[in-house]
Amino acid sequence: MRRSQNDSGRALEYGIADALHTLTHATLLRDENFERVKECFERCTDYERNTIELASRKIILFLIDNDPRLAFPDNHIRIQSDQAGRLGDVRDIIIHDETQSYEIGLSSKNRHYAVKHSRLSQKIDFGKIWFGVPCSPQYFVSTAPIFQDLLERKRRGELWRNISDKTQRYYLPLLDIFSNEMLSLIKKDPNQVAKGFLKYLLGIQDYYKVIKENGDVTAISFNINGSLKWGNRLPLPTRVIEIASKSDNLTTIEITFDHGWQLSFRIHNASSRVEPSLKFDINIIGWPQAVSRHVLHY
Repeated sequence: MRRSQNDSGRALEYGIADALHTLTHATLLRDENFERVKECFERCTDYERNTIELASRKIILFLIDNDPRLAFPDNHIRIQSDQAGRLGDVRDIIIHDETQSYEIGLSSKNRHYAVKHSRLSQKIDFGKIWFGVPCSPQYFVSTAPIFQDLLERKRRGELWRNISDKTQRYYLPLLDIFSNEMLSLIKKDPNQVAKGFLKYLLGIQDYYKVIKENGDVTAISFNINGSLKWGNRLPLPTRVIEIASKSDNLTTIEITFDHGWQLSFRIHNASSRVEPSLKFDINIIGWPQAVSRHVLHY
């Protein structure tokens, strides 16, 4: 049975937390958040569990070598609640000492590098939510016919797969309106848009991101605030250089910032049934030269 991306990521969370506990003898909080990821791990096949355990052990040993705080036996390990992510803290696993004089976060992903799956709808002011610069009234006027049409289709119980012209009718017009609004907001406050956007996407706390793929496991240091022992401090951008469409993929735009940051935004429907909203699959495709990344084979 094909496992959802969400369940696979949670199973990896369990593997990493368990590897930390086994290797360091730190206290592992076995609350409802822990039980949730444990259940996902236990639903995996024997092969999947074995690869998760191998990848987790390898990457944790690497991180311990480079951030010795992770090996302190007085540490406490806990799984974050989903609510934390909605509040801007994207870390999945938290490690801290008894006095909480330090806190180290880990984010785990299974076979994908996406940083957000942000939604657009008639009610969502993406500018205000993402980087603190509200969208213009004209943006909502321009998008209203698109979302109203989708709302009517939802009421009829339609499925996305039965809409043959969805790209031309919904994806491309909304992507064009979004791009124009972004350009307008950038003119209004270029520094706030650039810096606030990356902080929204990357999260409000520093963390190590662990990505498990077929045969490889990668650690990336998102050391924005300088609180991590491994990894160069990453600069936040101060301006957007370009917003451009991809010539080979009409439903994707790329936003280029200074300091080497570059993001891709692929617009898509969020579910099989039509809803009055669309989602972005947002990926980092360009990094600052200072980024610290390490790949291990397992």
